[in-house]
Amino acid sequence: MRAAHAYRVLSPVASEDPALTPEGCRRAARCRACTVRQNALFVNLTYDELDAIAWKVPEETIPAGETLYRSGDQPGTIFILRSGLIKLETYLSDGSYRIVRLARRSDLLGLERLLDSPCDHTAIALADTEVCKVPLEVVRQVMAHQPWLSTQMIRHWHQALQQADGWLAQYSLGAGRQRVARFLVDLHDLSGDDQGRITIPSRDDVGAILGITKETASRLIADFHRTGLLTKIDQQRATIQRAPLAGIAEGE
Repeated sequence: MRAAHAYRVLSPVASEDPALTPEGCRRAARCRACTVRQNALFVNLTYDELDAIAWKVPEETIPAGETLYRSGDQPGTIFILRSGLIKLETYLSDGSYRIVRLARRSDLLGLERLLDSPCDHTAIALADTEVCKVPLEVVRQVMAHQPWLSTQMIRHWHQALQQADGWLAQYSLGAGRQRVARFLVDLHDLSGDDQGRITIPSRDDVGAILGITKETASRLIADFHRTGLLTKIDQQRATIQRAPLAGIAEGE
């Protein structure tokens, strides 16, 4: 029965069932092959269970600099990051902004929507980013039949809180040179590709993340480039010498 169901879902045939349309079959195949799923929301679903909801989950590519959602928005989905990097911004009363967290591959965004609360932050792509948009009704449907998903959601929420707490601690300590070195190392570890390439945010964003001026951020990044600890590939991407930068981050 399982094998027949799998073949039926993945074989495009004419049907009124949206899961059996070519697009529904493509989404099912995408979800089955997705490596992000092992660290994201539906890790414990069987293929049959995954096929039943995959057709409802579109994906979208957010170009660098574009907004996924704004603070106060009420999207009908939560978002799973398949690739790329997203900054979460909060705006202060004086009109300035701070970046409170960076979201990377397999992270979930918009979890507050499960409480019917508007989005807390503005989410903007720092690099070309691919997300899956999971309708709230799908998440609630799975939670109603799969009790483990509630624990999974709490785990993701806890991870987000830990990241935010760690952010405040590690990026508010040390001189500017240490903070920038620590940030570059984190970019490498959290979002670097197979070749170790990272996408460096704008100098304004680096300043907002580290609590330094954009001029200081620009000068320190230029210093690392001049001394060979950072090699620019283009305007946004670079490679770094991780070990010596980690030493600087630790105050060595």
